[in-house]
Amino acid sequence: MKKGIICFFLSVPLFMMAQTQEKYSSWSSLIIDYKLSDNFYLKNEAHFRRTKFLSDWQQILLRPSFHYKYNETVDFAIGYTYSRNYRNTRNFNENDAWEQMQLSHKSNKSSFKHRFRLEQRFIEKIVLTPNGNYDIEGINFKMRFRYRFTWSMPLFKITEDKSIGITAFDEIWLNTDKGIVPKQINQNWFYAGLSYPLFKKASIGIGFLDAFAPVGNSNHNFINNSILQTTIKYHL
Repeated sequence: MKKGIICFFLSVPLFMMAQTQEKYSSWSSLIIDYKLSDNFYLKNEAHFRRTKFLSDWQQILLRPSFHYKYNETVDFAIGYTYSRNYRNTRNFNENDAWEQMQLSHKSNKSSFKHRFRLEQRFIEKIVLTPNGNYDIEGINFKMRFRYRFTWSMPLFKITEDKSIGITAFDEIWLNTDKGIVPKQINQNWFYAGLSYPLFKKASIGIGFLDAFAPVGNSNHNFINNSILQTTIKYHL
């Protein structure tokens, strides 16, 4: 445990100084939740991600989940994620199961959230065939831990019951292989944007997302993906 933690912190400077490629993308999301009772609700997310802004597909992702809201502070969830990933070699699918805990609190006008998620990932394995083509052969199993810190607050009123708000978050993704001890940084996301209530049960958010991730399994070459992120949320 101690050795893994030391290696993780020693890897951070190398991660920040690595050779980086730039990419520009446009991502759109639809998030819907449905209240079952005071403590239980369902949520589903659909993400449509294109790179080179709108010219090429990067990923399509669906993420249903079941939530237990213990109180105003603590929220537990279990979920499933399907993602279709588009690559130059061959497109492939990934199926994940995950467990999550979220802690929420407020201070004056500011709201804070801490989200902890552990993912069990089943990723189709791409192999190079003898004839020079790429094919799918078997499944790779990996685990990943994610922590997201989110801050939000209202900025100013547009009407008596509608306000523009600001949201920012940073999320670190850590590969844990088949255990729970962090082995290496998988990704880091930073987001800042504005949100606006369309009507009573729906809102839209638009902002900038910077996604920093390795190229393949490399520890030295990374992609910095600058993303225009648009999200619509709807409460049933």
